[in-house]
Amino acid sequence: METLFVSKEAQLRRRENTLSITVDGQTRPFPIEKVRHIVLLAESKLNSRLLCLCGQHGVRVSFFDYYGYFKGAFEPIDGSQSGRVKLEQARAVLDADQRMAIARELVRGAAHNMLANLLYHVYRGNEDLRRTIKEMESLTSRIGKAGDTAALMGVEGNLHAAYFDAWKHVDSTLDFGKRVRRPPNNPVNCLISFLNQLTYAVVRHETFKTHLDETLSFLHAPGSGRASLSLDLAEPFKPMLTDMLIFRLARKKMMSDNWFEQHDGVCLLTETGRRHVTEQFSARLEEEFRERSFREWIYREAILLERHLMGVAEYESFKRKA
Repeated sequence: METLFVSKEAQLRRRENTLSITVDGQTRPFPIEKVRHIVLLAESKLNSRLLCLCGQHGVRVSFFDYYGYFKGAFEPIDGSQSGRVKLEQARAVLDADQRMAIARELVRGAAHNMLANLLYHVYRGNEDLRRTIKEMESLTSRIGKAGDTAALMGVEGNLHAAYFDAWKHVDSTLDFGKRVRRPPNNPVNCLISFLNQLTYAVVRHETFKTHLDETLSFLHAPGSGRASLSLDLAEPFKPMLTDMLIFRLARKKMMSDNWFEQHDGVCLLTETGRRHVTEQFSARLEEEFRERSFREWIYREAILLERHLMGVAEYESFKRKA
């Protein structure tokens, strides 16, 4: 078990050298050696004794707030630091040509996978999506012409606007209007935000296994207080882990009204909704694609970027076969 998602209010304790989690009065032990990442999605209680156990065994603990946003993490001592990799990563960020080459490839990967999602339905007879696909292909041709990251982010924004507008042709329940983030205003926007946050948390965890510095990014501006590299590396995977999962939930009519609570124009997942969505995300993360789970592909993506920075091989983002 690589990642343990806890979607209900819980008490986490250390029982000798075992992780013990109590939920709704029921206690369950988890061998700490088999867990590498604990994601707390609801208010939970734990103490320094438990965190010392996690630090001793290299277990990360990620914390989400009431609104479903990642807020921070307990991180064990990083035993994989490499000054040489960080120097090369910093040089690439400071070199405009190198930075743009990597940033463009990240957007190409995201665009390719968004198009692949739509083409999947076209190949099954959904002709309503062809116009959007043509528009997105035209926008994709502009990626190589973007002169800086601001222009590139503009192209990416236009790609997403066209892409999201086409969701209503995938399923009528996905006609969610404008993308609204903080806070989300309807169930689909709520699902996109929550699943994107889960994706960021997993990408950050997998990147932590490499020598890369999580604050030095290429597409998103490096800043203080955030792991901006995980925002970069999540781009090619959000269409696979967030969007495809939402398509599945909608088309199989798995979503229920009790998954959401709406008031004053704000839509949030209930405890029931968090549990069901997290279960689906966890299963999706372990699904195999070309003999690797999506989790393994995320780790491989980070390794490929590291190899690129060290001059070993050219970086190519993850692209699903369309």
